[in-house]
Amino acid sequence: MDPQASAEFDRLRREATKLERHLEERVGRYQQLAQSLTTGDDSPFGGPPSHSGHSSLYAAEAGMARHSASSKTSQANTDALNEEEATLAADINRTISSMTDLIERRMMPCAERTGKSQHTLLVKRYREILFDCSADFKKTSAAVARKREQAELFRGANTGGGGMGGGNGGGNDE
Repeated sequence: MDPQASAEFDRLRREATKLERHLEERVGRYQQLAQSLTTGDDSPFGGPPSHSGHSSLYAAEAGMARHSASSKTSQANTDALNEEEATLAADINRTISSMTDLIERRMMPCAERTGKSQHTLLVKRYREILFDCSADFKKTSAAVARKREQAELFRGANTGGGGMGGGNGGGNDE
């Protein structure tokens, strides 16, 4: 047992704990932000049905005046959310890389030098935390990407790119 290796491992453990807290906080914030983006809370067509009793979808399809009046504000909110999402995603990716590097290149070799099974178990625990946070982030990021694709499709349909009966030309042409 190397006492210097044990002291070094303790220092690395404290660093890993800081990264773990940062990562969990950022992933939690990302999930909240993604909830806003994917449920449409800040989208032009989100929220409760209008006072006329029509659903949000009906309001979107009918192009009601309330949408056009709030479109610019809503677009600014969506742009701000998208910018925050991109910033958080970049921070999360950096933190995942830092934590992976810390665990694999510094903690694991140091744990092996100390010869303590509890250090090896801590490395395993940090790997599991990293795996769980990465999986949560990827799942949430995929939901955001699906919502963006859906918004692009609807945007194309609403600007004349499609419509009822438009199809793809695969009908019964004779």
